[in-house]
Amino acid sequence: MDSDGNRGVSAASRLRGRAEEQLIAEFSEVGLCRTGDEPERLLHELNVHRIELEMQNAELRQTRDEAELSLEKYTDLYDFAPVGYLTLDRNGDISAINLSGASLLGVERPRLIGCRFGLWVTEKYRLTFSDFLDKVYTSLGKVVCEVQLCREGLRPLFVQVEAMDNVSGQECRLALIDITGRKKAEDELRSYACRLIEMEEDLRKKLASELHDEIGRDLTVLGMNLAIISSGMTDDAPKNLTARVTDSSRLIEGISRTVRGIMFMLRPPVLDDYGLLAALRWHADLFEKRTGIAIIVRSDDPIPRVTAEKEMALFRIAQEAVMNASKHAATMEVTISISRDNGMLRFMISDDGRGFTPASFEHIQGGSGWGIKIMRERAELIGGNFQVDSAPGKGTVVSVSLPLEER
Repeated sequence: MDSDGNRGVSAASRLRGRAEEQLIAEFSEVGLCRTGDEPERLLHELNVHRIELEMQNAELRQTRDEAELSLEKYTDLYDFAPVGYLTLDRNGDISAINLSGASLLGVERPRLIGCRFGLWVTEKYRLTFSDFLDKVYTSLGKVVCEVQLCREGLRPLFVQVEAMDNVSGQECRLALIDITGRKKAEDELRSYACRLIEMEEDLRKKLASELHDEIGRDLTVLGMNLAIISSGMTDDAPKNLTARVTDSSRLIEGISRTVRGIMFMLRPPVLDDYGLLAALRWHADLFEKRTGIAIIVRSDDPIPRVTAEKEMALFRIAQEAVMNASKHAATMEVTISISRDNGMLRFMISDDGRGFTPASFEHIQGGSGWGIKIMRERAELIGGNFQVDSAPGKGTVVSVSLPLEER
């Protein structure tokens, strides 16, 4: 308080000093001199105050002009920004909006003041936007969501909404960013990814069929020929020849088992014939024998069959997650669980291994992160929600939840 008062006195003193100097200059110009009597002293004080007021008035005019110029500049920046800016009250009504925001909504700015912004949000996203507004007034920082806007006579628009409440807590300020182009590109990429996955499964199926029909057939015939040769050999046949035939028969049996294993990995028949749960148990048994890592498959109750596309996607996600655990988690046990809850299918692969920081999952697997990206893409293509929960030393949980629609 003392320092503020001292600064005020100092400013007043400087102002009076400037006024005194100007008054002396005026008297000098007209040739007047001071006599020191009382009337002259009062007149002097009045002139000093007059000059002080003139100086203050000039400073105020200059400050006003500078403020108006700054306001004009910031108004232009506000109105013509490439982003829509809005101010909403507690009810979600528009109290202020810039020209870019009005353009995004497709309505003239004067007609928007006082209107409920939620009216432009498509019905599918209204609950999302309502929850978003509630969160704005209860969160400390910026809140972000994505919604679709419907506009009369114009195509719908996807926007990213960023908002913060103001100091009073009675209004919030929004920024609208047009992301329609990005959404279109994402949809195209998703469609392309879907097509690639379909092509991959078709190729797997074709390769499995050709292995069965061509190589499997030839191996069977070759085994039969060796069996005929072996049965036709007499006791006095050279021992090395008999040993070669026997060794060849064993080799063919081993190749046949390898081919059958490749066929099953490409397109497990048990998945098509008996469903996801049976296929997971088959894969768990095969994987455990090959790696020594225990794969536990759990199901609380009978799970109805879902579409072939969903079963295949979930099976591939399980394959990838189990393989990731064997490579990176340093664990000897992985659990796969399937359950149903309120019309949702819950699918989870968990391990108690070394874990990792989820924010850095893009950089695992030798820096590529393709395993998790592909799992996420597979889950989203069947309408599922994909999530990875992990922490260093706490293991990893890969989960997928999707609406349960039976065949």
